[in-house]
Amino acid sequence: MSRAIQSRRRRTRRVTASAGVIALTAGLTAACGGGPDGTVINLYGGASAVKFNELIDACNKEAGGKYTIVGNLLPSDADGQREQFVRRLAAKDDSMDLLGMDVTWTAEFAEAGWIRELTGEQKSAAVEGVLQPPVDTATWKDKLYAIPRTTNVQILWYRKSLVPEPPETWDQLLEQAQALKDGGKPFQIAFTAAQYEGYVVNVNNVLNAYGGTFVNEDSTKVTLDDKAVQGLGLLKKLATSGLVSDSLSNAQEPEVFADLQAGRAAFALNWPYVLSAMREANPEVAGDLGYTTFPTVEAGEPPKVTLGGMNYAVSTYSKHPEETYEAAMCLRKEEHQVKAAIDAGDAPVLERIYTDNAEFREQYPMGDVMLEELKNAVPRPRTPLYQNISTLVSTNLSPPGSIDPESSTSELRDLIAQTLEGKGILP
Repeated sequence: MSRAIQSRRRRTRRVTASAGVIALTAGLTAACGGGPDGTVINLYGGASAVKFNELIDACNKEAGGKYTIVGNLLPSDADGQREQFVRRLAAKDDSMDLLGMDVTWTAEFAEAGWIRELTGEQKSAAVEGVLQPPVDTATWKDKLYAIPRTTNVQILWYRKSLVPEPPETWDQLLEQAQALKDGGKPFQIAFTAAQYEGYVVNVNNVLNAYGGTFVNEDSTKVTLDDKAVQGLGLLKKLATSGLVSDSLSNAQEPEVFADLQAGRAAFALNWPYVLSAMREANPEVAGDLGYTTFPTVEAGEPPKVTLGGMNYAVSTYSKHPEETYEAAMCLRKEEHQVKAAIDAGDAPVLERIYTDNAEFREQYPMGDVMLEELKNAVPRPRTPLYQNISTLVSTNLSPPGSIDPESSTSELRDLIAQTLEGKGILP
């Protein structure tokens, strides 16, 4: 691991510790005051960054004493966050008001009755100007259960000094990497393939490339078919091409970033944060970074990549649902989305930010690429059993070099079918 990455991780730990102090201080202050009737809106999720407290402070000022938002810390990893949400919501904990949910949790939480459906004017306001794919992540059975706050898509990063013309298809990507390798130049294609959620994102990406899916829209039937076989065949081809890192099966986002930073990778499939992070970690590499859309199977096809992001939901057990909704909409307003994008790398959900906001476009020169992908992006399987399916995928398809497209698809189909029937694993 490079010193720059180590330094950045140390800074992250310090930031998290500082955020905990700030959140605790805010909680003590709110406990003594709040709105005119002492109304406190407890926000869980998405409040771990120090600068996010600036958004909370701005919304508290805008509320004019009607309520006070208090940011509360959760574990840093998505699995730990979900575990705390599930445990407390199952106990009908009314101290949780505003929930910052991973986009994969909507179906599970809605089906359990833990989050409120948004209707009428609230629904209209929550989706006005929002790109449709993020809206889809907040929807279950044609009902809106959350306010889209952030989104995300991976793009293809490349070294301009090595790659004068970026590849459009997977075949072109492999051909260019092989040519670089044959010429004795940096050639690696870096992407996440460790046994965790980031790998599931890439499995979903290769299925999307061929039009494949895991389950149908209402999560009642497994849909893994010959398209899945083709997608897993592509993943196997990449993993065994000799054009990836020897430690591919341990690669998460920091490792993918480090390969690009250290000059080992000519290409990296990663999130938009790469540019701002690289400006700090290695300005020379940052100046040489190019970006383009995610590879497709056929030239001219729109890329269909996996959506990331976070949504705000109002807890069913909140004693202040109206104020909680208002707080969420304040935190999601345009100027706050732009600030979160610049300060924390949170991709906005409002389309006009990508097209019209000069501040955002200056800091995100790849914004047009992101927008092109976002318009065609695909959620991960929308199902109350997503956690089970994700675990099955990451476990049974690891490491990617060991995949047998036909048998792996068949085995995964059987396991997911058992899960849908209530016979599968528990997270």
